[in-house]
Amino acid sequence: MKKYLKYIIPVLLIAGYYLGRHFYFMPNYHSGDVAYNFTGTQPNGETFELEDLQGNYVLLEFWGSWCGDCRAAHPGLKEIYNTFHNKKFKGADNFEIVGVGLETQKARWLRAIEKDGLNWNYHTVQIADRSSKMFEQPLAKEYGIRWAPSSFLINPVGHIILENPSHREIKTFLEEHLQ
Repeated sequence: MKKYLKYIIPVLLIAGYYLGRHFYFMPNYHSGDVAYNFTGTQPNGETFELEDLQGNYVLLEFWGSWCGDCRAAHPGLKEIYNTFHNKKFKGADNFEIVGVGLETQKARWLRAIEKDGLNWNYHTVQIADRSSKMFEQPLAKEYGIRWAPSSFLINPVGHIILENPSHREIKTFLEEHLQ
């Protein structure tokens, strides 16, 4: 038994690490949950509520101008938006993306939107005084966001149907629900 103890302890420690990491990064909302409603302020100063978009499929996307993975995902998101926005779906009027920037500087967020050509209508930002506080902003905290990018696909009645879906999963889902 002692012979195996030197292997069991490291295996248990590694398993504990990955299990703890899994639960730490798990968002607060899951498939079937009602998406938390919030008010966002767009770059032009107009406000919107997530609830206003009911009747549509909505991809809620948390990202940052500082996040290489987020920026690398933008061309794929643009393709999805351009393909499915203004399309009719079974039980839904449209497809929208709501981008939530997790930032320390509003100007960097605005430049990233412009440079990456993020042409969807709904953008809002959560500004932190330093980068260590970005995930402590109210909206990120409510949704349990601990890394970026993080996203939720929301159905027309406001329920989360996919959490952190890949672009392929989003496309497949939307294609299956086209009218």
